[in-house]
Amino acid sequence: MRQVADPAVHHRAVQHPGGQELVPRSVVERALRILGSFDTRHAQQTISAISRRTHLPLTTCHRIVAELTDSGALERKVNGEYHVGLRLWEIAAHAPRSVGLQRVALPFMQDLSETTHLPVHLSIREQEEAVFVERLVPVGAPDERPRIGARYPLHVTAVGMAMLAFAPAEVQESVLAKPLQRFTPYTETTPDRLRQLLAQVRHEGLAIGDRQINVRYTAVAVPIFAPDGSAHAALSLIVPHEQSDRKPLGYMLQASAKGISRGLRNGGHLMPVPG
Repeated sequence: MRQVADPAVHHRAVQHPGGQELVPRSVVERALRILGSFDTRHAQQTISAISRRTHLPLTTCHRIVAELTDSGALERKVNGEYHVGLRLWEIAAHAPRSVGLQRVALPFMQDLSETTHLPVHLSIREQEEAVFVERLVPVGAPDERPRIGARYPLHVTAVGMAMLAFAPAEVQESVLAKPLQRFTPYTETTPDRLRQLLAQVRHEGLAIGDRQINVRYTAVAVPIFAPDGSAHAALSLIVPHEQSDRKPLGYMLQASAKGISRGLRNGGHLMPVPG
């Protein structure tokens, strides 16, 4: 069995053709690696922690972190730890690949949240990853699943499977040809079995991620279709695993996804496209 991965420690490493990770050469690459070291489990970090997580020299981290702090991209606390600054949020709020989708989807997500009393997530596909761009969590509902901005391989999430099932064949084969990361003992990592599941998603228009990331929860997801038939976005509900009656939730998600697709078409918004 593969070792269970830590979903919080997930970054895009630049790989040498031989498999060895390369140290980023440009200042921009190093700055992005430093910013990417902040996540749910590492929301606040010291310079030493940033250096360990990014594999960059301490002196390099100190210099770049100081510049990022001066620009507002990072902020320094009294105790010497750093966290992501408001300036980054201001910039990200203008990202065209998610803003239009979020504006159209939010009313439908609010209806789903109020009706089901379950967390609702909106994701887009970027290359071979699912990126969570919006979430609504009712008071008292479980709040342990991916935060906004979190990335996961497509095969481990219901939203990822919903998008992968309708992705071009070359994208599907590229995902299945790579080593498939395991997050829990229930994460499906067998290519042939995943092909069967993708075919089932295409047939039903519904994906179920059964304890793929967290053993206590199951996700139910549906793709959001653009007028050309592509599906680069998906909508999901997070359900306690013991809740067995998931089909009605799927029907509600499908109705909401149709409404979002219609809103995108009528409002002239473009569907996000993979980077």
